[in-house]
Amino acid sequence: MLRRHVMAYRSLLIACLATLGIAVAGWGQADGKIAFTSWREGFGDVWIMNVDGSDPVNLTQGRHGHCVDLAWSLDGTKIAYLAYSDDSDSAWVDYSVADIWVMDADGGNSQQLAHLTDIRFQELFWAEDGNSIYYYVQSRSELFVVPLDGSGSSLMDWREAAGIVRGFLDNRDRSPDGTKRADVVLRDDEGNAYLRLVIYASPEGPQSSDQIEDFKEILLPDLPYQQAELEPGRYLVSQFTWSPDSTRIAFYADSEQGYREVWVIDIDGSNLVNLTDGLGGDYPAWQPVFPSATATSVEAQSWGRIKARLSVP
Repeated sequence: MLRRHVMAYRSLLIACLATLGIAVAGWGQADGKIAFTSWREGFGDVWIMNVDGSDPVNLTQGRHGHCVDLAWSLDGTKIAYLAYSDDSDSAWVDYSVADIWVMDADGGNSQQLAHLTDIRFQELFWAEDGNSIYYYVQSRSELFVVPLDGSGSSLMDWREAAGIVRGFLDNRDRSPDGTKRADVVLRDDEGNAYLRLVIYASPEGPQSSDQIEDFKEILLPDLPYQQAELEPGRYLVSQFTWSPDSTRIAFYADSEQGYREVWVIDIDGSNLVNLTDGLGGDYPAWQPVFPSATATSVEAQSWGRIKARLSVP
């Protein structure tokens, strides 16, 4: 009888410790980080912070005049961005030319990949294989590919580029789980701010209007009023980024003092938080998060040690 009780308690303890081990291995990984641009140290640097706004770190350390268009690699290990340089004669940022840079998520291994002389209405995004970066010049409907090997940029044939651009435009406002699209309207012509959500019946395949399961416009009354001159029927939208679990959105908006900040909100409209809180922020980009092979091996090793120590002869 005593032996059966001991075995039962040991089995329960094994289950509890294994669950704890899995939880500990996943701590700090589920939410990723948020990269953003901030002028808080005199330059438009790339920063990174926890998803609650804590532990901000300057990754570029004044290396450029102004960094924009931050884009995470699909595996969440690198950040690409467009960098404008300071004009040495005027001490102002020169917005007529720019460079594409890439660096590791901790700011290491920074590398200039390309120099651009026509930077109007450009967008950066990663190739699916992670070996190249695309930049799309909207004003001319041109797509350039920039390999990570530093060989420069080249204009793609429009027949190949069309499908890549279409896929990017179709998916840039889509949630990671594929079931939602969003817009963050900072102000419409009546002064309202709201989160607009389109929810689809299926995450796969073409998302035509007949696949829409629900449509929501969630008012954001706690967001500070956004100053803007808007014509009738026009509205001001924000650049935003999805959390990896598709439950939250980070975006930029002005604070009550008129400074641009990075905010986060749940997709039901609750828990609106100013993450940068008076220090300024722009171009938020949420780090993709994937299961870690290292964490998995640690869990397996811990599980084996627990079973060995608690085994009954």
